[in-house]
Amino acid sequence: MSSENEFHEEKREEIAEQVSPWFKGGPIWKRPAFKVGIIWLLMTIVGVAIGLFVPDHILPRIMSPQGKDARDTIVFFTVLAAPVAALVCSVGAYSLLAWRKKANGDQPPVDGPPLRGNPLASSLWVGGSVVLVVILLIWGMGFLASETAPQSNLLQVNVTGQQWLWTFSYPGTGPGKGVESNKLILPEGRQVQFNITGLDVTHGFWPVEFGQQVDANPGFTTRFVVKTEKLGNFDVRCSQLCGLFHAYMYAHGKVVTTSDFTTWLQDNGATAAKATAYAASGN
Repeated sequence: MSSENEFHEEKREEIAEQVSPWFKGGPIWKRPAFKVGIIWLLMTIVGVAIGLFVPDHILPRIMSPQGKDARDTIVFFTVLAAPVAALVCSVGAYSLLAWRKKANGDQPPVDGPPLRGNPLASSLWVGGSVVLVVILLIWGMGFLASETAPQSNLLQVNVTGQQWLWTFSYPGTGPGKGVESNKLILPEGRQVQFNITGLDVTHGFWPVEFGQQVDANPGFTTRFVVKTEKLGNFDVRCSQLCGLFHAYMYAHGKVVTTSDFTTWLQDNGATAAKATAYAASGN
């Protein structure tokens, strides 16, 4: 047993001796660890800046609190991932620049020692990964809890996907399925529950500006809730490859005032009483 311990101790000393030039000897600014650290810091700053400022310029207009939550999740995950990605890229960049084979035919330096036998490096890598995973788990569980919390007095809209169009119906506004339309018109400031299904193949119901997406499966009904926070137009697209004309499976939507919504329902066959009662739901 003692001989085995001695062997491991010798290996640790050997690895420490091989790795030490990275961290010891000569001016600090000449050590590889310092140079990699500078590259890592610069890449991290760039990555964090991208996460904080780029999403607002490339994401579609946000028209619901759920869309804001989705945007915040993108920012949060990008900022957390930036240091990890920067570490991998900085080591790779330094290796390519400092240890490449020279043009004069000199042999490149021998490979450095593996870090898997270094307890400190292994502990930092595993510990950092665990911390990041736990943070993401807590964030995801909180987001899921807010999305699945029971709610009442929701404005119900039924959504049906088929090759290659969307149909929206407003139950209770008329006989049968109620008012039906290929345009999704919604009142401002309402909690809307979409009840989504498909007729033929799986489609993906994606009202882009609301920041939500869910599958429309034949024979099943899936649901999600959004709040219509802003007036204006939005797009409804299919997010699942559903056949030849998948790319053309989109619909136009619009969030309007309550009075305009009531008028629209009446113009499409609802009585004044039913249109008024339906438009009042979701407050």
